[in-house]
Parts: sequence; C-alpha cells; structure tokens
Amino acid sequence: MNVIVIGGGASGMAAAIEAARKGANVKLIEKGERLGRKILATGNGKCNYSNKDCSEDSYNDNAKEFVKTVYSKVSPEETIEFFDELGIYPRLESEGRLYPASEQAASVCDALRMEVERLENIEVVTQHWIKGLLKRREGGFYVVSHRNLRLMTDKVIMACGGRAGSQYGCEGDGHALAEALNLEVIEPCPSLVQLTSNEEYFKQLKGVRAKGKVTLIEKDAHGGDPKPVDSEAGEIQFTEFGLSGICIFNLSGRANRLMYEKKKCSIVIDLFPEIEKEEFYEMLKLRLERSSHKDCEDFLNGLINKKLIPVVMKSSGVKKLNEKVDTITEEQLRMIAHKLKAWEVTITGSKSWTDAQCTSGGVELSQIVPETMESKQYPGLYFAGEVLDVDGKCGGYNLQWAWSSGILAGRSAAEDTDA
Repeated sequence: MNVIVIGGGASGMAAAIEAARKGANVKLIEKGERLGRKILATGNGKCNYSNKDCSEDSYNDNAKEFVKTVYSKVSPEETIEFFDELGIYPRLESEGRLYPASEQAASVCDALRMEVERLENIEVVTQHWIKGLLKRREGGFYVVSHRNLRLMTDKVIMACGGRAGSQYGCEGDGHALAEALNLEVIEPCPSLVQLTSNEEYFKQLKGVRAKGKVTLIEKDAHGGDPKPVDSEAGEIQFTEFGLSGICIFNLSGRANRLMYEKKKCSIVIDLFPEIEKEEFYEMLKLRLERSSHKDCEDFLNGLINKKLIPVVMKSSGVKKLNEKVDTITEEQLRMIAHKLKAWEVTITGSKSWTDAQCTSGGVELSQIVPETMESKQYPGLYFAGEVLDVDGKCGGYNLQWAWSSGILAGRSAAEDTDA
C-alpha cells in the first residue's frame, strides 16, 4: 500500500508512523523546511501533549460525538503509550495536563522525527507543497505538487493543519484542497486566542489579573433577551486591547464564530462567583457602614486589584473619588455590586491567526467516517488533525486530537486494501 501524508505536523507525523508500522510505503510531504515546527511552540515551549481527563466534552459541540467515536478507536491512554514507547515519560501537572518529563516541546518533536527516520518505509519530502488532488480511474490518486509533478498513490492522508499559527506556515492549505474537491468547509476562525474590545478603560488595566467566572453572551440583533452561550472559570487577564487568560481562550472560538456570523456578543465577568448577587450587595452595604472615614478611592481596597477600583467606581456613577464614602448613594452601591458581579464587556473581535493556538472550523464532519477518518465521497482519502472542524479547550486536548485522529487515519489507510 502506498500512502501519501500531506503535512508534517503533529497529526501528519503520527499518521505516517502508524501507516508505516502497519506495512505501508509512506511519503510524508511537508511544505516547510522541517517537520513539526509548530509543536515546538506548544505549551509555552513545554508541550502539553495530552490530558488525563480527556473526553469528547472538551471539544466544540458539533464535534463531540465524532471525537467520542475516534477516541473509542484510539484512546488517549493508547497515545500516551505510543509516546512512552518513543521515550517520552509523562509528567502530570494541574488540571490533568500531561507534559514530557523534560519539560521541552523539542523532546516530543525529536522523538517523532527519530521514529520517522528509523522507519525505512517512510520517505520525507520537505519544502514541497501540494496544490491539488486528482482521482485516478484505475483507483487511487494523483497528488499534484507546486512543481506540477503528479505523484501516484493508493491512499492520501490530509493532515495539513488549520490556519492558527500562520507564522509557522499554517495557511489553511487543507481547506483549499478540500474545497477544490467540492467538500464542505466550515469557515475557519481563530480559537484559543485573546478577545478584543474598544472600551477605553482597558488601556489603564494592562497587566491586571483576577480570578472569576466569565460568560459568553450572544446579543439578539432584534432586541430580544441576551442568550448565555457558555461559561468558564479561572484567571482573567486584562490587557491594553481586551481580555486574555485560559478561561477567555476557551470561549474565544465560539465568540469568533458568532462574530463571523455577523452576530454581536459580550463577555460578562463575575469577580465573586462564590457569592450570590444580593448577598454581595449586603456585604458592600456593611462595608460602606464601616468605611465612613475612607475616601471613595479606598472603598474597594483589599477587595479587587487597585487598578480596577477607579474603573468600577466611575462606571458606577461615583465620579469624585477623593470624597468620603458616605457620599455613595444606594443606587451607586447597587451599581458597584452589579459591576463586580456582572461586568459586561462588548467584544469587537480577537487577535490574529498569528496569536491563535487553534482553528475553529474546517472540513465538515458529516463527510467523514469517524471509525476510519475516511472521506465518504472519496474512498482512499483520509483526514486528520486541525484540518477538520474539531477544536478543543486549553489543556492538551488539541494535541490529543491530533495524535488520535492521525494514528487512526494512518492505521485505516494502511490496513484497508481496497485501493
């Protein structure tokens, strides 16, 4: 069986290794100078390569059942063993994250490269990109390169990635190839990325970090009630352009999807999720009674970050911060409580593909057989990794998807003898 794998990233190397181990002759084609370049940037250079709590629940809603089926075929536990055989010993950290014991992404990348080099039935071709696929009448495909060379093969695995990390050469090549085959592609948008806002106060909040709960809200264009979409808890980072932090990252794909659909959205921040709103108001009321000697600018000292205080107070109607707190009205106190429990930030966009860690959108999943990763329309064509409409939360879930889908695609392509 001759198999061409398009893309030498995480899913592509996993697919090539598995297909070769199953006896196929593999040609691994990468348009960059070397394999696995994007892996080196994952996990802040430490490579959070899986998660012990990995399940379909950590992925976008329309992908959950698909991911569940794939993981029933190639489980996260199997991929951890896969890497253990390559010499990668897992180290468990907070929230189930698994890192190599070396704490170096280069270790994971090098282990994959060394296995690719060890397997004599894998040929690596770099600085070579693919511009088209042609179905052969006799069976199999011609893979057309940028030099107009036609490479004949029995099977093709498309593992070209998405568009996140464009500085690493990720430009959505697989999406273009799929569209040329008349396959449906959900419009890609950045995920696991910082969200932006036009609120002026963000310029003075740069560097502030706070714990809390954030909720993504879809705004009704016709004036209907706002609709909560999803919530996350964790550390919120305020930047000069908007919001960041893992909890924001985990909502960013869905926020961008709403905006790509020309819908408006906002993030509502609850800085005290452990306290009910009315109870919180009563707490502030008691605080007010005990703080009659303080100026307004000191009223929230010890409760929130100092940089947040003038923003919260002024947006609640308390304009003169050098006056005593007994000038604060009941209405203003209610506004302060509301701000700290439901601080609404209008979202205008996100940072670019360069900043994004993952792609939301891609090849639509109903066109793919989840048990094999094979195209329903084009037998012998398989997909793996970020090129598909699967995106997960922060925490190793997206690399786990790359490994499992890549291994399954490689296994299926090598074992299915119907060319």
